[in-house]
Amino acid sequence: MPVQASHSPTPADESAGPRFPALDADKCTACRLCEVACVSARYPDAFGRAVADLAPEPITADHPLVLERRRLAIRDSVQYRDPVESILCISVDVCVHCKDSPCVPVCPHNALVRFPGGRIELIEPRCTGCGACIAACPYKAIRRVTELSIAVKCDGCAPMDRPGHVVPIPGGPACVAACPTAALSMVALLTVEGRAR
Repeated sequence: MPVQASHSPTPADESAGPRFPALDADKCTACRLCEVACVSARYPDAFGRAVADLAPEPITADHPLVLERRRLAIRDSVQYRDPVESILCISVDVCVHCKDSPCVPVCPHNALVRFPGGRIELIEPRCTGCGACIAACPYKAIRRVTELSIAVKCDGCAPMDRPGHVVPIPGGPACVAACPTAALSMVALLTVEGRAR
């Protein structure tokens, strides 16, 4: 079940655990601009033009590159309470750095690593795209990029190109910055767990 939250610690605060994008479903319109921003930040030349220049012919979340390369996904579904009444349910599929992290031990190439403090990173150069982690993830937060033969997951726009070496993406996390209704914010798992109690 995806985690939802509406506020975050300060950007530099990781004392409450690793941070990830969380969704305030009451604010989300399911426009999925966050997915477009995610792909644009990671693959700046993917669309052949800058994101700022997308207005004349907008790139939508249904674009094949967005569907293939996004590192988080907005899910919306209609749930029926009875034959007449229905509600729209919106959630985000994103890595929450689980304590038990079932994805880490199943990776045969040690591409998924848990670091001190709880942060789980996917070291892409080690990944062969076998899909074991995808099957193990209870949050549907890991995806396969078929054309690149690797798995990907959200890293808060602060990827590691090798263990312990973070290469932040300027202006990240792109999904949070792009959300027109401020429905996404960065939270820490311990903060969310504390509020749930």
